Amino acid sequence: MTDRPAERWEGRSAAELAARWSLPAVHLFESITSTNDAARALADSGAPHGTLVLAEEQTAGRGRSGRAWLSPPGLGIWMSMVARPAELPAPGLLPILVGLAAAKAVDAYVQPATAQIKWPNDLQLAGRKFAGILCEGAWEGDGPGAVIVGMGLNVSHAPDDFPAEVRETATSLRIAAGWQPSRPEVAGAVAFAVMRALARPPAQLRGGLLDALGRRDALQGRHVRVTGAQPMSGIALGISPSGALLVRDTDGVLRTITSGTVRLAPADATP
Repeated sequence: MTDRPAERWEGRSAAELAARWSLPAVHLFESITSTNDAARALADSGAPHGTLVLAEEQTAGRGRSGRAWLSPPGLGIWMSMVARPAELPAPGLLPILVGLAAAKAVDAYVQPATAQIKWPNDLQLAGRKFAGILCEGAWEGDGPGAVIVGMGLNVSHAPDDFPAEVRETATSLRIAAGWQPSRPEVAGAVAFAVMRALARPPAQLRGGLLDALGRRDALQGRHVRVTGAQPMSGIALGISPSGALLVRDTDGVLRTITSGTVRLAPADATP
């Protein structure tokens, strides 16, 4: 399917949105296969830090591990940013930093609820997923030159807008807040927060950042099951300064999880 550029989004041109959101450039699409792919092409052409690709619809949006991300028109925010950090942090830390920035930006639209971070790359409200993050490196020569930060946020969905298979686990800002937040306001707040957070990211989480993450950690103190290269069950004990998940397994051993899929599990769960 051919990508279709757009002149306006929610009544505003790309130039108007860039100025309104304090970004160097915004590229609009009515329909696109993947905003991450378009942002990668822009990065390869030298696009500056903070350049944003925004689409009304993605036809082949993807999440972590190549999973499909449903991106229908009129309901969410589907966007990707070119980030050029002064120093590249550890890969596992990137989605955590993006998630923390986005969660803080979203709070204003869902009060009194608080957006939480589910390791490694999901955002939740009341235990249900409303956003996903996908960070991919864009290489220049022999090393990474940029990071492509893809974000999908469910904004205007009503419960029946979700497919039956995710209806019990997904939510949107509209559902959580009980009113309809403005997509341009949310998109601008999140994009600006992420751009600022990744301009000079820390090499590790320390002090206030680590404390803020602890207050938003959706898994801390919960029984979890980890699948992937090292399947295990245990109690999540937080996120390390490098962005890894800390889990005390059923044998009492503290494990550092750097990759895998994590789900809540009964207290008597086995690997």
